[in-house]
Amino acid sequence: MGLLDNATQKDYYEGNNYGSYQFVSLQDIITQFMAVYVGEDKVINKISRNDVAFWAQRGLAELSFDTFKSIKAQQIDVPPSLTMRLPHDYVNYTQVSWVDSSGIKHPIYPTSDSSNPFQVEQEADGSYIFNVSLSDSFKLNKDNGWIVNDPKMLGQVVGLNDFTEASANDNDKLVIEQHSTDRHAFGSIVTYCYQKIDVTEYTLASLEATAVTVAASTQVITSNDTEPYPAGATTGTFNTPSTTVRVGLSTSPPSKLLGHDSSSAGGETTNKSVDYYDIAYLEWTAGETGEKIINEDLDFTNIQGDVYLTIISIAPWVDNNTNVMSTQLKVLSEVSGVRLESLLPTGKLTSTNSKESSTFTNFKSKTPAENSSNDDYEDDVYWPNEGERYGLDPQRAQVNGSFYVDNRLGKINFSSNISGKTVILDYISDSLGTDGEMQVHKFAEEAMYKWITYGVLSTKSNVPEIIVRRAKKERFASTRQAKLRLSNIKLKEITQVLRGKSKQIKH
Repeated sequence: MGLLDNATQKDYYEGNNYGSYQFVSLQDIITQFMAVYVGEDKVINKISRNDVAFWAQRGLAELSFDTFKSIKAQQIDVPPSLTMRLPHDYVNYTQVSWVDSSGIKHPIYPTSDSSNPFQVEQEADGSYIFNVSLSDSFKLNKDNGWIVNDPKMLGQVVGLNDFTEASANDNDKLVIEQHSTDRHAFGSIVTYCYQKIDVTEYTLASLEATAVTVAASTQVITSNDTEPYPAGATTGTFNTPSTTVRVGLSTSPPSKLLGHDSSSAGGETTNKSVDYYDIAYLEWTAGETGEKIINEDLDFTNIQGDVYLTIISIAPWVDNNTNVMSTQLKVLSEVSGVRLESLLPTGKLTSTNSKESSTFTNFKSKTPAENSSNDDYEDDVYWPNEGERYGLDPQRAQVNGSFYVDNRLGKINFSSNISGKTVILDYISDSLGTDGEMQVHKFAEEAMYKWITYGVLSTKSNVPEIIVRRAKKERFASTRQAKLRLSNIKLKEITQVLRGKSKQIKH
């Protein structure tokens, strides 16, 4: 009986899911376990599917750490900040390396001689400075963690619904540029921008911001405009809508839908309604400008963890002429000075710079002892050192650079000679990051069944201890067998390596 789900070879080779037959999904593991292991006169007489799903996920995570092959990797070009964010499903790294122009990986070695600690702010006499009130200013620029509805990053001037910095010298002003939607077969768009923040330390707080909106008006389009128009472009006077800007806090992120009305592609967005802000919000509309502040009713006592600081701009365009260049027909709103401040003392230590200590600043600003050069494999640049490297610590007897993991901020920090290089992080995941990766190699399928069996039996009452011990031994044996199978040992490859043992090494 075939198990290929009626998929033809044509379906497989014209698809993009190659090699999938070697894996079994976690859902199939759970279903097959319920069918074969659970029931009257079976190993487990009765158990809920939720319990089986829990132990299946625990087994998948544990086997991912030291039995399954580590196949996850990320590659980035190291920015001037010399940091790399840890992946969302990161558990530990297996190797960090940079890639040269030949595509060869050079291992970067961890250093234990530096770190990025929390730097305590002190008075001139050395005494510690405590926060009398907690405050956060949310700089409106592309490097400060904002998530924008447009896939293009904050700070680029590239088209529809962009959030753009007002100027290079004003790093705390957000210009919201909303164009006529003539190029699109749906209504006007509700633009959003948000950031997730931790309010654990807040009790009572105030929210303030400054905004600029525009009133309904008209805009004249003439043939003398700087941008070229398509053939048959319409010129004339067009109505522009008034804009509404809201800055507020919600317990949920904004909807990904952008339509202003139900006829929009995907439907009308809930972001248009003030009901989205279930904590508090500030609003400017139809030409209102200036600073607004909420000094009361911001009570975070019953809120644990994260909330969403969201900026929403609404421009309800009604004109829809396909011959009007939307890059010309637009309205601009602005937001600046977004600030959240605790109204009660916190008594918490402050830091001179919560993101970077002077230790890390010094580490990344100095040329390391293991100064890197780009060897092209055609010379003996490292061989002329006749004995001078004797006694050197092996972690420094290399030119590839160094790194350490900053678990406090969830980043990897690199030495200065890694700046601009392409870095690859090979890492271990628990395989629970996404539904698609929750799968088990067929070499370890039996180990998963034994993992679930032992987990269920060890937590059920009235199960004889001898049965539990037998399940534990079977789990151990099946895990060991899976590890041997997945080690992927090939006799010919071992033989090839051993042939090198017969070579005479000259001293």
